[in-house]
Amino acid sequence: MKTFIGHIDTLMNYDRKKDYNFFSNEDFHVDIVKMKKANVKLAVFAVFVESKYKPFLALQRTIQLIDRFHNLIESSEELELVEGPKDIERILESNKIGVLLALEGGEGIFDESALRIFYRLGVRMISLTWNQRNQFADGIAELETNGGLTLQGKKIIREMEDRGIILDVSHIAPAGFWDIVKIARKPFLASHSNVMSICSHRRNLDDEQIKAIARNGGLIGINFEPEFLANNKKADISDVIRHIDYIRKLVGIESVVLGTDYDGIETTPIGLEDLGKLDNLKKELLKKSYSMEEIEKISLKNWLDFFQKIWV
Repeated sequence: MKTFIGHIDTLMNYDRKKDYNFFSNEDFHVDIVKMKKANVKLAVFAVFVESKYKPFLALQRTIQLIDRFHNLIESSEELELVEGPKDIERILESNKIGVLLALEGGEGIFDESALRIFYRLGVRMISLTWNQRNQFADGIAELETNGGLTLQGKKIIREMEDRGIILDVSHIAPAGFWDIVKIARKPFLASHSNVMSICSHRRNLDDEQIKAIARNGGLIGINFEPEFLANNKKADISDVIRHIDYIRKLVGIESVVLGTDYDGIETTPIGLEDLGKLDNLKKELLKKSYSMEEIEKISLKNWLDFFQKIWV
């Protein structure tokens, strides 16, 4: 079964190990071998700028990581950059793995001209914030201020929508989330966020947020971080399925996809220790009476339907 993964932090692995090799390694959640084992056809690679670079070196670090992303593609005959729907159609009929480029936090976007340059470099998904406040909005760690979108944040969203850049609301503070609901003209997603009613971590979404994303035609990508899956911070595959179950019952299976956050999380659910074990989840979903059609929606079809709404 072909699969789309909505958020991985694999670009960071080059800083974690000197001789890191994307094409074969046992130390991290993702590599080309594990992607093939899980039949991953499409994946979103995140550019994450660490806090030590913010704010003054954020642009420099963003460029370094985008360069790393393109170097990875150029060094492989198996990876291909996805910039639009025709790329996806071609990749699904080929032996290639399509990779999309995302910015996790917009600190490097100093104005609309920078956004346009990032678009030309292949960026097709952006979350305005990580945990901290920036020029666009408050991050999820700034709850005390109750700050929403800035004027610049609203301008950047308009430019993103005009360009066909996907808006990711994972990590944004609630006030900014609800500002986005008010002004968004296109669907948006939470690429790696879970259900707050199950696990009360601030990174998760409450029921009203889940409903708002679904009403807008958006997606929620399940995050595999145990701290976001269970209040006791211990999780296995059944905990992942609990979050999928909840969203399916609340708004429908069409809103659920897989985010994972592999290589961006320190621990993983038992049975999903790396990307190569993703079939374990699909097998358990079948045991839980999910149909093949539903599993295909979670794995890929919901993503394809979402892109048709964005890239029109």
